[in-house]
Amino acid sequence: MDRRCNRPRQLGVTLVELLIALVLGLLLLGAVGQVYLLNRATFMTQELQGLMQESGRFALEFLARDARMAGLTGCSSRRPLDLPLPVRSYLNAGGYPYDPLEGVRGHEASGSAPGDTLVPESPVAASGDPDDWSPPLPTGTHALADTAVAGNDVLILSGVEGGIPLVAPFTSGAQIFAATTAGIAAGDLLLVTDCQQAQLFQATNVVAASGNIVGSAGGGFSPGNSGPISERGPAGPFQKGSEVARVRTFAYYVGVGASGEPALMRESLQGGATATMRAEELVSGVESFQVLYGIDTNQDFVVDQYVTADAVTDWRIVRGLQVALLLRSETEFGTDTDSATYALSGTTVDPADDRRQRRVFASTIALRNRLL
Repeated sequence: MDRRCNRPRQLGVTLVELLIALVLGLLLLGAVGQVYLLNRATFMTQELQGLMQESGRFALEFLARDARMAGLTGCSSRRPLDLPLPVRSYLNAGGYPYDPLEGVRGHEASGSAPGDTLVPESPVAASGDPDDWSPPLPTGTHALADTAVAGNDVLILSGVEGGIPLVAPFTSGAQIFAATTAGIAAGDLLLVTDCQQAQLFQATNVVAASGNIVGSAGGGFSPGNSGPISERGPAGPFQKGSEVARVRTFAYYVGVGASGEPALMRESLQGGATATMRAEELVSGVESFQVLYGIDTNQDFVVDQYVTADAVTDWRIVRGLQVALLLRSETEFGTDTDSATYALSGTTVDPADDRRQRRVFASTIALRNRLL
């Protein structure tokens, strides 16, 4: 008997069965696709938030480091207001960015005070008008308005970097003698101090072998010295205990980054034949930068209130800073529109209604060289 005749044969599927299979397959593919899209959206959101978190912390770390060193002038940093440090400056130019004694100075952007609502410009562009800030931004060779974006505060920090002891014979003619000249080069702006007095000049020559640093007039340096530095400071000769240190100045502001996006910029004073401020893009995607200044109104070295830059009457009584940054993601993502407003040190920032991720970063920073 041929058993093959008893085997059931598959003659095909009906149209209904085929349609049911197709529907089930599509439902399964749709579920898989939905899971993939949700996972991708979660991953992208977490990645954008992680990048903003890293950028925000990086920016605050740089700001805090420079702010904590602001006002450093060696052992003469903490002098009472009624006994200012006698300083003899040999520089042919004064003020920003050549004054290390001011420590901190700010410029309040118009329309960005606490209680104001600020709408960031789009696309971003440098202001070009120093009167967009109060007090107005510095003009001339180091004009900040040529690179700063209006609506964002400008913070200037200055002081000296480290300190190298002078050694015998300490001074001779237009030169000083240091324990080492490592880190010092011709063209650097230098401050010599012995706690009771100071002298500011531009190095025109550095001889590492003998440790002497020359400050003469001329030589093609800018700002250059008005004359050769003296063996004596404004109060007397520099002796044991005197130090020499490089002058440091930093300016923080929002500018236009290399990609055309708003970015937190950091300018720093660089020595050389022409001492100038050199800008670097610190963090991209910084949409707003707001600063308040903690002032000590009764000279007890404790902050009494935080005010805007245009309300500070004496920068020597500033003891701390409140800084706030609004960061946005580099790209738009997802379907949700960000129509929220953000509070930065009392200022309401209302950015464009787009699909970018945003986050506020804020910090209170003590100026160590202005505290007991």
